[in-house]
Amino acid sequence: MRKSIPACLLLTMALILAGVNTPNAHGFEMERFRIALVQMDAGQGKKRNLEKIEAFATRAAQNRAEIICFPELSITGYERNRPLPLAETIPGESSTVVSQLSQTLAIIILAGLIEKAENQLYITQIAAFPDGRVESYRKTHPGRNESVHFSRGNALPVFHATDEAGNRVTFAMGICYDMHFPEIAASYSLKGAQILFSPHASPLGGKRRVTVWNRYLGARAYDNTLYVAACNHLGHDGTRAYGSGIGIWDPATAQLLKACVDGKDAMIFYDLDLAALAKKRTKKSKTFYLKDRREELYCPGQDISPRQDAGGN
Repeated sequence: MRKSIPACLLLTMALILAGVNTPNAHGFEMERFRIALVQMDAGQGKKRNLEKIEAFATRAAQNRAEIICFPELSITGYERNRPLPLAETIPGESSTVVSQLSQTLAIIILAGLIEKAENQLYITQIAAFPDGRVESYRKTHPGRNESVHFSRGNALPVFHATDEAGNRVTFAMGICYDMHFPEIAASYSLKGAQILFSPHASPLGGKRRVTVWNRYLGARAYDNTLYVAACNHLGHDGTRAYGSGIGIWDPATAQLLKACVDGKDAMIFYDLDLAALAKKRTKKSKTFYLKDRREELYCPGQDISPRQDAGGN
């Protein structure tokens, strides 16, 4: 009896014939490190969302992107009122699908899901690597409405990938509301992160979304000498509308490098110059401000509200 060929193997064979990069097929180009950012409607169920993730990731790999980032809760959809039926463990069904896709396409995939762990629910973004690793970041600052159902993550991890030539890329993630807390970006930069990805599920969208992002994401990039790359959920799930939007900010100027404000599923590419960024991160650099931090003056957790007896002019 003739045995059927597994679907993942068929996909790999098709991609090889089409000239798509497969694992270990090329090294990182540090002067042109290509990332892909996606805005998408993730309100049509896990199966449809995973199909979209596969289609976008395949196109990103064909265009030689090294990392692709999807919006907050892009796998399960954004659901904060009844999240438990959508929740999954890691590893689990969806993370395994994304991991296999990452290995087949040789691209790092960042995608979001509702994670269930130890009787807690988290808003989590997984990082699936071509070598089979699946790591994750749990949102550390759920919004006030989210906190009713979701627990807070308690770690700020950075993630590493190394090519055969020894070129190392380090990145981190902050999900939506996380990005309003400057300490997060500073912590990541001090841990060596070169790129800070920020997946969102925000109702504010299009040009208005990017205008609001410009108020603070450029500062996160400039003050901490790292690239900031954000993407947003879009569509309407029957109770809540999401606004779309993609943006990338420059660590040297704080300027918006590229954006997308269309209100439909879309992906953009951008080539980061990580070689130039490395030069800005040296101790001799005049613009790597974090090297001059005076940590003895900073008191995390201390009440900084104005004192009633405080004097001054």
